[in-house]
Amino acid sequence: MNRLLACCGIVIVSLCWGSFVNAAEFWQSGWSTPQKAESSSLLVRPIEAADAERLFHSYMGSQRYLYSQLGWSWPSEKSSLEQNQSMVKLHLKQWQQKTAFTYLVIDRERDMVVGAVYFVPVPEQRGQSGTIQGSKFNAEITWWLTEPAVNASLHNDLFQLLVDWLRSSWPWQQVLFPVADNNRVTISLLESSSARFVGQNRDTQERFYSYTLARK
Repeated sequence: MNRLLACCGIVIVSLCWGSFVNAAEFWQSGWSTPQKAESSSLLVRPIEAADAERLFHSYMGSQRYLYSQLGWSWPSEKSSLEQNQSMVKLHLKQWQQKTAFTYLVIDRERDMVVGAVYFVPVPEQRGQSGTIQGSKFNAEITWWLTEPAVNASLHNDLFQLLVDWLRSSWPWQQVLFPVADNNRVTISLLESSSARFVGQNRDTQERFYSYTLARK
């Protein structure tokens, strides 16, 4: 799963990993970055600098739930606004460099940040572990939603919106969904979809699902 790691003393997403698989193209200069996806209940849009404080309060409001579900060792009880600012700055830099893309999930009814979606290259260690062939995938996609959002079944809306968006607006053919073994909500979503289980890493306690986006 794209994990949040302690790097240089701050908490950041695994998007900062330096070595990525290149066999399946993650991004080309001629491609256009999709700007948003929306449904009657949700808006998914690029993260902005002005979102930093709202984002922090969103995930910290579900800190225990997210920490237990995601398997990212994040968010910590000790997470701070300063660490969050550094994380947001990293996401914005990655957007500029087209090396990874972070989107916020907005509950349209309440105009509230309730989650995030991360599009990143598949880390090289995926293939090195022997669990999956990382070079077959264009991107690795992960997300989180707050506990109230999950309780309101917004995870179902988000997943449907996400896969429709991937098919209609993104240039990839094959993506990887990593998920922690104990994240039963996301596992249930994936197993009831057309995603295909392709392996499990017992050391990191992760499952991996392949999703085909090939267009006719």
